[in-house]
Amino acid sequence: MKYTRNENSIVIFPSQQYEKKSVRDFLDEYLISRKNRYLLLQNRQILLDGKPVTNDEQRIGSQPITLLIPPEEPDWKPAAASCKVVYEDDFVYIVHKEPGCIIHGEADDDTCLNAMAARYQLDHQILSPVRPLHRLDKDTQGLVLYSKIPFFQPWLDSQLAEKQISRHYLAITRGRCKPHTKAVYKDRIGRDRHKNGVYRISKTGVEAVTRTECLAEKNGYLLFACELETGRTHQIRVHLAGHGFPIVNDPLYGTPSRDFRHMGLWADEITFRSPITRKKHRIHDIKNDDYQLFEGEIKQ
Repeated sequence: MKYTRNENSIVIFPSQQYEKKSVRDFLDEYLISRKNRYLLLQNRQILLDGKPVTNDEQRIGSQPITLLIPPEEPDWKPAAASCKVVYEDDFVYIVHKEPGCIIHGEADDDTCLNAMAARYQLDHQILSPVRPLHRLDKDTQGLVLYSKIPFFQPWLDSQLAEKQISRHYLAITRGRCKPHTKAVYKDRIGRDRHKNGVYRISKTGVEAVTRTECLAEKNGYLLFACELETGRTHQIRVHLAGHGFPIVNDPLYGTPSRDFRHMGLWADEITFRSPITRKKHRIHDIKNDDYQLFEGEIKQ
């Protein structure tokens, strides 16, 4: 489908897929809750061919669908400085998170990533709630995906849950492994009862699946590519350490190294589809100096 984006609206020009479908089918496709459906119709925020929809059983046919998007102030105390945005379109923006920065702070925390995202939204007239679609550990650096339009967030959340949004990581570790070796780690992960905030491989833990490939070995270090099939806390860190590949400078599970400035885990790439056009986007993070040792092994 094609669309046009205006200041406070999106006009969608449907393809034949809506020829025999109703507004209800359209709202079903985007997973809009019963409460929000009622509000959209009550507030006359959905138009067909420029006329407000009052009944979601109305047939769409070939009529353009207009979504009115009322402006909302970002619901987070803005930081003094903006975040670093790597990619932006009409529906999402993708931010580079520095190591040591948390995404969610307390309500008045103006140093976390959400606060910097709030500043970015205010500076660029993105008048909507601040909504990251996933998290990264405090010491992990890399890409975080933010939703810009509340209407499309349930669909994006579903894409993440159904693994249609993929997050690729690079990890620098110690250990011994031949390059090009692939493995899938399925060890369950649970809390360590003796150490607060620490996780471990546990038969009674929750399901966790990590796909890995050893990309290279250099100067006694290994470079791993990792993809998550589940999103457990500290999942990559626990799985790699549990199989003999502790991440460098990981304060909980890893091994110290003066050869690198930060913990060696980098969310370097995100792949997702646009909510309307369904065009696939693959976004890579900005250059990372900690990974210069393996520069020839990292595909940009």
